[in-house]
Amino acid sequence: MLPIALSMLLALAMILFGAELFTNAVEWLGRQLHLGQGAVGSVLAALGTALPETAVPVTAILGGQSPNAHDVGIGGILGAPFLLATLGSLVMGVSLIITRRQQTSQKLYVQHRSFQRDMTCFLIAYAASVVAGCVNYRWVHEVVPWMLIAMYGLFLHATVTERSHIPDEGQLHPLYLQWKLAQPSVLAVFIQLAVALGLIVGGAQLLTAGVEKIAAWLIIPSFVVSALLIPLTTELPETLNSVVWIRQGKDALAIGNITGAMVFQSTLVPALGIWLTPWNLNHEALLTGGLTLAAAGFIYGMFRLHGALLPGVLLSASLLYWILPIQALAVRYSMRQLYVYGGLAIALLFLLTLRLGMQYRSA
Repeated sequence: MLPIALSMLLALAMILFGAELFTNAVEWLGRQLHLGQGAVGSVLAALGTALPETAVPVTAILGGQSPNAHDVGIGGILGAPFLLATLGSLVMGVSLIITRRQQTSQKLYVQHRSFQRDMTCFLIAYAASVVAGCVNYRWVHEVVPWMLIAMYGLFLHATVTERSHIPDEGQLHPLYLQWKLAQPSVLAVFIQLAVALGLIVGGAQLLTAGVEKIAAWLIIPSFVVSALLIPLTTELPETLNSVVWIRQGKDALAIGNITGAMVFQSTLVPALGIWLTPWNLNHEALLTGGLTLAAAGFIYGMFRLHGALLPGVLLSASLLYWILPIQALAVRYSMRQLYVYGGLAIALLFLLTLRLGMQYRSA
């Protein structure tokens, strides 16, 4: 176990360093392209850091040799947005509380129009993917992928053409690979992006291999591995990028990075899954989809109610993550009492974190 632990620590360091390089380079790229913060976070950053979690399920579907390859692929496709909507919210909520503990208000400042567009697109696209997995009509499996691709095209157009209403953040940190304050060249920006993506993808793959070995040692079902553990490692780039931006006070980039990745993973990636697999979702897949929609819908509903993202809302939504592992453990070890005790514990923590987070709301 020690070699596995050391390799996972090395992978985490690679992803952390890669995330720092990536956020720095993508900000310079956005400035040179004269893009608003919404486009930088929701498109450039999201597309770049979505590579690891996209590669894993596609590779499993196309190159998997085991009979469970399709389950692994589908689990990865549905699990990636699930992790972002739950544990991604946890990371952002904790980051807000830690970095702004001296401030009266700890809410996340976002562009209302951009956030509403991202979340609406995600909820519709992800729900369509789940519904497609519940029916066996061939025409549905033929129409839905094209609808998802069209939705992402419209999302890209709306995001790129939108002009940010947030004031200029001022002087950017110098490009790391240039080591001087001067305006970096386009070539230097792309070189740093390539290095950052190499570190992120390589670290995610190394971390995924370690998680798979641990899962095999613990005898965990393949769907649980693909829906929980593999996305847990491959989603680190998005979450760590957002931590960097929250620490710097660039909330629009932080939330756009998460929601933009969610839109990408609920449109183009499920379209590939529907084309390449029978896309018949079992009860575990449907539970994952339902929890994802519940977490994202709760966050969006509370945002519409309060006009801001509050840490208590983000922490409360993250608790839905634990329902899936509790269900898997209850089935694996025939411990039906876990349903009762686990459900009560999650409900109690949900109310406590929501009440605690509401204390930080401000007019």
